[in-house]
Amino acid sequence: MTRATALGAALALLLGLSAAGGVAARADHQTSPLLWHPQTGLSGPVAPSAQATLVRRSDGVSFSIRTQQLRPHHAYTVWFVVINNPSACAATPCSGPDIVLNPNTDSQVTYGAGHISGGSGRAGFAGSFQAGVIEGWLPEGGLWDPMTAEIQLVLNDHGTMLPAFMPEMTHTYRAGCTDASLPGFFPDSAKADGTPGPNACQLYQAAVFQP
Repeated sequence: MTRATALGAALALLLGLSAAGGVAARADHQTSPLLWHPQTGLSGPVAPSAQATLVRRSDGVSFSIRTQQLRPHHAYTVWFVVINNPSACAATPCSGPDIVLNPNTDSQVTYGAGHISGGSGRAGFAGSFQAGVIEGWLPEGGLWDPMTAEIQLVLNDHGTMLPAFMPEMTHTYRAGCTDASLPGFFPDSAKADGTPGPNACQLYQAAVFQP
């Protein structure tokens, strides 16, 4: 190999490593504590080790949750909440009414994951979404810029697992839930997502990721 060829190969390798480093640099890893949702009447972090992680890339996001103090043998779903324009929210982080009722926030709410909790009350959830249109509660919603959107992950407790309502209880918003236990301002698309049931359901835990 000539000196010029070797130099060219070294330069190509360097540029390749730089390009790979550039791709890695565009991934943004965030960690957030799991907090009690106000519907529980509790406040603050669930536990020091209860955390969620969000990985942002220009073409989408992925998330993982490791939490505890879930009610044993209850059905839980995770709701992936996107606020594309958080500056339009009246509060920080964006509140439920801002997300659902204020079109200027350009938001979407969709199913992220779900399963039945075990006897320990500990559980993990994970999911991912590509940038673009996402079907969910709100019309024409999506994830337009993964790097600048506010992302919220909200756990919904559907109550004790009811075999007659499975697998809906881990795949829809309101399966197993009474009408009275659903927030009144939620859209009809959410309230119709699943078969009504006898359980008093409750938004239970949440993690928030600011851009």
